[in-house]
Amino acid sequence: MRKLKSLTLIALTAFAISACSSNKAVEQASEQELFSTAQTYIQDGSYSDALRYFDALDTRFPGSIYSEQAKLNIIYASYKTQDYTKAITTADSFLHTFPNSQHADYVLYMVGLTNTSMGDNFMQDFFGIDRATRESTSMKTAFSNFQTLVTHFPNSPYTPDALARMAYIKDHLARHELEIAKFYAERKAWVAVANRVTGMLKTYPDTQSTLEALPLMQQAYHELGLTQLEQQAATLVKANEGKQIQQAKKPDEPFLSFPSWLKFWDSKAE
Repeated sequence: MRKLKSLTLIALTAFAISACSSNKAVEQASEQELFSTAQTYIQDGSYSDALRYFDALDTRFPGSIYSEQAKLNIIYASYKTQDYTKAITTADSFLHTFPNSQHADYVLYMVGLTNTSMGDNFMQDFFGIDRATRESTSMKTAFSNFQTLVTHFPNSPYTPDALARMAYIKDHLARHELEIAKFYAERKAWVAVANRVTGMLKTYPDTQSTLEALPLMQQAYHELGLTQLEQQAATLVKANEGKQIQQAKKPDEPFLSFPSWLKFWDSKAE
């Protein structure tokens, strides 16, 4: 037992010495050494280690020739390690510090991906729960991020994927609104039902969920005694009877052209 404790103590001591040595290396390294080491880690997929060096570079050498790239890599590595708050705060800092950066489209794209990921939930996937029935603030923010990218950078290599993700998110949000409308209908809150479906017609007119919500609006106006509005809703229901709108497919893996700017920045730093 004593021997086991002794071995444990030796292991912990070795770990402490190693950690101390590693921290000292980070604290004393030059900006070029920090950058080179961090780049090696990130290319190897060691994102947590890369973050330590990029954070040190960003903190110790603000405004250096590596500053822009360091922030870009912090955003990327934070996303890969699922530190979404750090990814978003760093992206915000980047856009304020480098408003004219040629990589602004990439940053907007990463923020959109990050907010989408924040709207996802592994356990919901595992138990087969439809995310569209859950809280949707992060998804709305992601849609806005992608929309900004598409509007300001229509020729960006990230725009086609952003458009695909917007279509998918729009279907998600429309299903979310449909579930809320059904919730209100079950409780006979007919004014709320009518308002929700009207909002869907304005915001998500080209989705299957909106078509499915039209009978709820007709029923709501009927229950409220609003005959003219009920007739208008009935006309909409009849006009769209049997119509099917194909839902957007879930996008593939994100389009991350990370290696291309590794080459650019490596050559720039030489």
